[in-house]
Amino acid sequence: MDNKNEILFAVRDARRNLRDTEDFRIADMLEVFEGIAPFLDKETVIRMKCRGCDNYAQAFFPLNHDFVAVEKSEYCHAKESSLKNLSALKLAGCPQYSTSAQEELFALAKTILEEDLRPALAERKLYDRSKFASYSVAFRLEKSNGNVCIEFGRMTDEGFLGGDVKLYILRRLDPGFGAASQKIAEAIEKGPVMVVEASLQTRRPLDIDYVLEWIAKKRKMDIVYL
Repeated sequence: MDNKNEILFAVRDARRNLRDTEDFRIADMLEVFEGIAPFLDKETVIRMKCRGCDNYAQAFFPLNHDFVAVEKSEYCHAKESSLKNLSALKLAGCPQYSTSAQEELFALAKTILEEDLRPALAERKLYDRSKFASYSVAFRLEKSNGNVCIEFGRMTDEGFLGGDVKLYILRRLDPGFGAASQKIAEAIEKGPVMVVEASLQTRRPLDIDYVLEWIAKKRKMDIVYL
């Protein structure tokens, strides 16, 4: 349902049906809701609420155990439905909103970075072929609804400059990992998975494979190379 005033109409209906209520607090609350409702169209609800939720995904696999076909539509894993098929009322009233899974995954990624990666790679250097120079390794943490990315790079006068190595910590498989999706899907059944996006040619000068394997073993995680 794409009615821009869907929530407003629902609130007005409620006010009419509860006009004779003796509880002034309900009447006051409905008045507040009616004042806010014109600003709560479906896109606004998605932007303010859904996109920050653990259950949100930008795209999804429409067929079970088929990781080739991808539906490029916003999706709710809790309701197992594309957001385009859910009304603004359904989304606004959803009680399944949560950020705890994202927070736990981010905490795990931060622990891996601070306790494992940073100490292990403190003496390693990233080689920049365009400048024929080597630099100390820096890191950047970025989170999304289903994963956290630890990006390898270096610091410049302008700030962080990303490199060719990305380490994803996944709690859920969403589209974006190509042919490795099947392998990730099998591994993720046992818990969070470490996914490495970097060619062997890129990893070899840093000599990081044994570090990543050690971290995966220490954290009891499977590791998948893209």
